[in-house]
Amino acid sequence: MGKKTENVVESGNISTKEFNKGHISINWGRQGGVILLYIVVLIGFYGIIANIIMVDAYGNWISYLDPRIDRRFLIWPYTTFLQTYFLPILLLFLISFILTYKEDIPLYGIKASLWLIPAIIIEGFLFYWIMFGLSLEPFVLQFGRGEGYLNILILFLISMTGSFSGMKVKQLLSRRKN
Repeated sequence: MGKKTENVVESGNISTKEFNKGHISINWGRQGGVILLYIVVLIGFYGIIANIIMVDAYGNWISYLDPRIDRRFLIWPYTTFLQTYFLPILLLFLISFILTYKEDIPLYGIKASLWLIPAIIIEGFLFYWIMFGLSLEPFVLQFGRGEGYLNILILFLISMTGSFSGMKVKQLLSRRKN
C-alpha cells in the first residue's frame, strides 16, 4: 500500500525502483554483513579463549571460581594467546581483513575494524562483572596498569594489520584485473 514502483531507463536498461512512502528502508546488504561480523568476533573472541583456558588437561570444565583460573584473562586477553594457539588473533585479523576487503572505500572498512576494539574491551568488562561480580577492578586493570594499555595496543595493531592487508589485497587484485 505504501510502495510505489517506477520504471527507470538507464542507458538502455530498464530497472524497477521501489519507493517507500512513510516507511524506513534499510539496506541490509552492507550493514547486515558488518553486524554479522561483529557478532562473530564478539562471540568467537572470548568463546575461543574460554573454551581453551577453562578446560583442564583431561577435558573437564574448570569453574570460573576455581583458584587456578586467573581473573585477568578477560581484561588482558593477550596473556592467553599462546595457550589458545593464536586463534583469537587470527579471528580478529580475518574479520578486520574481510571488513576492509569488501568495502569499495577502504576507509569505511578500517573504521569498522577499529570499532571492534572498544567492543572487545567492553565485552571483557561485561563478562568479568557477570562472572566475578560488579567491581571497579576491570577499570583498574585496563586503565590503571601498563598491561591494559599493552592489551589495547596489541588489539589495535592486529585490527590495523588485518585492515591494511585487506586494503592492499583488494588494490592488488583490482590492478591485476585491469
